[in-house]
Amino acid sequence: MIVRIKGPQSLRGTVTAPGSKAYTHRALLASLLSRGETIIEGASECDDVHWTLEGIRSLGAKVRIQNSRIVSVGRERSALCANPIECGESGATLRFLTAIAGTSPTRTALRASKRLAERPLEPLLKAMETLGASTMISENTEGSEVSVQGPLKGGETWIQGDISSQFVSGLLFAAPLALTDVIVHVKGRLESRPYVEMTLDVLKRHGISISVEDSDFRIPAPQKYTGAFHDVPGDFSSAAFLIAGAGIAGEEITVSGLNPGSAEPDAVFLKVIDQMGLKVRNVGQTLEVSGSKLEPFDFDAINNPDLVPPLEVLGCFAKGTSEIRGVKRLRYKETNRLQTIPAELGKMGAKISVNDDVVRIKGGGLAGSELDSKHDHRVAMSCAIASIGATGDSSIRKAEVVSKSYPEFFQDLTRLGVDLNVE
Repeated sequence: MIVRIKGPQSLRGTVTAPGSKAYTHRALLASLLSRGETIIEGASECDDVHWTLEGIRSLGAKVRIQNSRIVSVGRERSALCANPIECGESGATLRFLTAIAGTSPTRTALRASKRLAERPLEPLLKAMETLGASTMISENTEGSEVSVQGPLKGGETWIQGDISSQFVSGLLFAAPLALTDVIVHVKGRLESRPYVEMTLDVLKRHGISISVEDSDFRIPAPQKYTGAFHDVPGDFSSAAFLIAGAGIAGEEITVSGLNPGSAEPDAVFLKVIDQMGLKVRNVGQTLEVSGSKLEPFDFDAINNPDLVPPLEVLGCFAKGTSEIRGVKRLRYKETNRLQTIPAELGKMGAKISVNDDVVRIKGGGLAGSELDSKHDHRVAMSCAIASIGATGDSSIRKAEVVSKSYPEFFQDLTRLGVDLNVE
């Protein structure tokens, strides 16, 4: 799919933010492991969540969907799964279900696409083996297949904290089902820690007790999950692109479904845009955002790597030099975003430099160009927002990839008055 946008354009109107992808993954996983019924309101409907939903069904969860409500009845132990569980390109699905499958005495296989197979998994597998599970990876031309078998016996394990916080979250979901107590030691700094806090919050709702001491997580085992109710918060990492668009080319937009005080880690985006001079008014769970002359900003992305793409676009339209630190993990995303985003925006005249763990963006505006998502949803959304503020025509190839996290993205841009053509 190619999307063509003629810039510059302005944004005006009202949209509703999609449900948090990160929270929906976690609520679904907890529902799989819980006795009784779990109700999830306002769940994300993106591709990644689809893979997790189908994965928990394969492992025995009874799931029915009623409008935007998911009702799931789980089981304490995963069911025997005859066929490999397809994880598509969802890193969360693969990592979380791999950890959970390690609690079952039956062997479970999970299949990753070629692109997903390139993302790190080995540290999680080694940590699980330390706790008593057996694991194996086999690669083929279509991707890879991970084979996992428990039981998870318990004990102590160590995991690196600066590759993916999903490794830690996966272990926290699995550890309560171990035969004996588990201690997870995080080596080095735990980056994206707010996402682990989100995991802990979901686990607590399902009756799981975990104590935290600095970088050590102590999980009594075995424990029993119980059903719970979840009201999924709005997804700030997706809505950030709309808000960035308002900052670059907006008159005024209203985004409902966002609570600045929610457990969504990327709500910190509002602090950055305040630093840039955007006008934001919060009424309940509704944000009213209007553009202004953008000031340069300074941001530490160590806990919020998904905010880097929209912030890079904003930096291109600011009137000075902006700096984003703590970005090294972007190389482990769907693409190496330390390369792909500067390269695509560079086609539009962006002046972005990457030095070790720091991105610097010199503002001044952009010009339209032919762009490519490189099959990365956040690259596609970055290019779209940049195109709205740019001078001249732009096209974005492989734009359909936005469905990975935000299926309604281009429809929402249209609702905000953007004139675009889809081919």
